[in-house]
Amino acid sequence: MQCNIFDWESSTEYSVPMWELIGRMAAFNIKETSHQEAAKCFAIIARTELARKLHIYGGSGCEKHKGCELCTEPGHCLELGLPKINISERVRAAVRDTGNLIITFDGKPIKPYCHYRCGGATENSENVIGNRITYLRKVFCEYCRTVDDEGKDKFFSLEELERLLNIKIEKPKDVYYDIKGIFENLDIDEQGRIKSLNIGGKFFKGTEIVERLGLNSTRFNYMPVRFLISCIGIGHGLGLCITGAEEMARRGMSYEDILYYYYTGIKLEEMEMPEEDKPLKGKTIALDAASGEDDSYEGKGPGGLREGEANLKIVLELEMLLKEAGAKVFLTRTGKKHINLSERAEIANGMKPDFFISICQSVFPNGSASGTEAYHYREDKEAAKLGSMILEEISPEMKCRNRGLRTADLYILKEVKCSTLQLNILYITNPEDEKKLADPDMRRKAARAIERGIIRYYGQMGK
Repeated sequence: MQCNIFDWESSTEYSVPMWELIGRMAAFNIKETSHQEAAKCFAIIARTELARKLHIYGGSGCEKHKGCELCTEPGHCLELGLPKINISERVRAAVRDTGNLIITFDGKPIKPYCHYRCGGATENSENVIGNRITYLRKVFCEYCRTVDDEGKDKFFSLEELERLLNIKIEKPKDVYYDIKGIFENLDIDEQGRIKSLNIGGKFFKGTEIVERLGLNSTRFNYMPVRFLISCIGIGHGLGLCITGAEEMARRGMSYEDILYYYYTGIKLEEMEMPEEDKPLKGKTIALDAASGEDDSYEGKGPGGLREGEANLKIVLELEMLLKEAGAKVFLTRTGKKHINLSERAEIANGMKPDFFISICQSVFPNGSASGTEAYHYREDKEAAKLGSMILEEISPEMKCRNRGLRTADLYILKEVKCSTLQLNILYITNPEDEKKLADPDMRRKAARAIERGIIRYYGQMGK
């Protein structure tokens, strides 16, 4: 499989085999001295990062350069860009030996955070990025404790601290009476002269200090003017500890052992590949047939057709089409009985779909009103895009008026926690619209039009 890359420096697009792209991403963290099991970890981490960008996993590719999976710009698609780096035979072997494995949680690729050295324990995500991520839990790491980091000690003067932290440190006006472990047990007379004190645990008279340090008098103040700040570990502490992973590998542990240790509750799974005949593979869509039996608000046509009956038949047709296109499909109801709004929202939120589509019909006292319309919640831009595409497909297919896309504060649009669209297919109170809804061929046409709109939407995301 080829991946499209946008080169930031030359402003050109080019295609790269997926294995080579994964190798370039992995090679950045793999040293010549790296253990092969640790190298395999980075091959899987690189593949996982790439999977997150693919449409099959709900990604949108590079957001700056449509049609490209990644760009080489530092800080955009990847934290450090995509360097043009030599892929050694060791890296090639790590990519080859890990097949198509990626790290997943709840069926989706994780954000595979890693850092150089945790210093004894990794960190919980909420303490670094502000939100709780289940697979980024603190784990104790004995594997990197003995490493002595370069540049761990830094000295700062008071003036530097004030400038860098944008603070003002108040200088003492009186004698500092106690700095634990350094200046302690001071005996001071009424004039503020130091009669005696302990320094570093040793007793001194004030006059001894004056003599040994060459001070002017025993009436002196003191305060720290230079501070040593010594760090333990390098990096944010999230996810895999690179130094710890190396040590685990040297102790005979496999890449599976290492990844399962640092990422909580994950799975190692084969990455799904896009299939041309399965354009919706990897997508999850919830379909809602509104207004079943016993719904006091259910619409009825002049010929007796019930709204809940018509929209359920459309939903069942659509379910089959979407499954054939590779999507996972969930229904809020499959039987005739009505399910109330709060239960339907709860069902949808438990499914965690990519989209929730509610199929309804419109009702109007005047039987002349006709056509199809769609509703979305304000600021739900993705539902608006999908709604427009479906209306463009369904109106010519059903030979009906496109009544347009509208915002609404409907309960189902507000309470379902994903992009949600309510599609009102025709007016059941219009005699001609009712005939179309009662016709199995027309219902199939409606379902096919909705499917085409959904496929168009996901195809447009990559353009």
